[in-house]
Amino acid sequence: MTGDEEFSKRKVVPQRDTLWLSGADAINLVFGIIIHVVLTRALLSDDYGTFVLLLDFFHVCVILVDLGLPTIIARDGGRLGSKLSSLTSRIVSFQFPLMVVIGLLGAYVGVMLFGGWLVPAFLLAIAAGLQVVTYSLRAGMRSLGEARWEAIIRVVDRGIVALLMISWANGTVEQFAQATLFGPIIALAITVLIWLRKIKPRLQEPTQPLPEINDMGMKELVNTGLPFLFASAALVINVRIEKLLLGILAAPEDVAVFQIAWLGFIAGYGPILSLRAVLLSWFGEVRDDLEKLTHRYKRAFFACGILGPIGAGIGIVIGPFAFDTLFPDYANVVTKPFLLLLLSWLFHAMASPSLSLIQVSEKPWNYTRILWVGIVVSIVASIYLIPSQPSAVVGATIAAAFASLIVFALAFIGAGIEKSEAEPLAE
Repeated sequence: MTGDEEFSKRKVVPQRDTLWLSGADAINLVFGIIIHVVLTRALLSDDYGTFVLLLDFFHVCVILVDLGLPTIIARDGGRLGSKLSSLTSRIVSFQFPLMVVIGLLGAYVGVMLFGGWLVPAFLLAIAAGLQVVTYSLRAGMRSLGEARWEAIIRVVDRGIVALLMISWANGTVEQFAQATLFGPIIALAITVLIWLRKIKPRLQEPTQPLPEINDMGMKELVNTGLPFLFASAALVINVRIEKLLLGILAAPEDVAVFQIAWLGFIAGYGPILSLRAVLLSWFGEVRDDLEKLTHRYKRAFFACGILGPIGAGIGIVIGPFAFDTLFPDYANVVTKPFLLLLLSWLFHAMASPSLSLIQVSEKPWNYTRILWVGIVVSIVASIYLIPSQPSAVVGATIAAAFASLIVFALAFIGAGIEKSEAEPLAE
């Protein structure tokens, strides 16, 4: 079998692709810890907290660059064949100038809201925007069963940032912001090179009716992506809202403590996002076959039911030891918030199959609504708990755990409704 034939026959295999993406997340976890170890030791706690706040705020702002378009590529890209290349080119060409405008505005608003430094803020904003632009091409790779390339690109991005952070360990805030930007720049360049050399030349003519997105203009694509735009925004805000509210209702020092605990949470949340990305394509392959879709959903739910508690148990054992070793200045105050965030992680893991099933259904807005309900619950709970608890950080983590429980319950109920409504149509 030739390389082209092998490429054309590759399919989305959840076990394989999840392994690639989860492996990249595991490596990036190490890089992320290195990055934050350097930052916590080079910056005062209030400067570190402000740096984290700005970066998270920009990751929320650049969702407007996403527009839900990478999700459309991930869902339908595998059925576009040779037409996928022109679609991704149009989308990236539209996203890039939008990223620059939002980066400029976001930097100004972020500094006005949280304080900090204007030039480093702009660098951080562009870094976040470039990751979104790269995601469009990465989603195309994943839809073709080439998650291995996406995994490599993600590792390159974080690896370069970590290497530069180590090199500039005694540097300034502006140097740390430059390091944060260089990773996405190089990752985007490598992504384009891989796409042009490895992916585009091997795309085959489609052998089945093309999905409707092939004939859409940019306005129609944006309208189609709206449910996924709000969903993507929800995914980004969902793991950052408590931190941003701490920045508004408490102090940067509290944000610094929350961020250390959050690192433990995000170590496990990365594989969850990888699983959801793969499930989106895996469920999307059979979205018109109720029997196969239901079978795949049950398999995924059963696997999460087993692996979720195991993962939480591992976190309980490893987390406190890791904090004491890597962040000794924060070890005494971070364990309790981390355990509460670990509970939140478990609910997120269990909700993944149900959310993915709803996302590929005929009513993707239901997926978006569930996520936004969770955000609203978290906002209300945080506004009450952050000022009322003896520890503002503990109040924020309680709000996060409660909101994730609500999301899990609504997703499970929603998935059941989707299947029950689809059964009469299948008959």
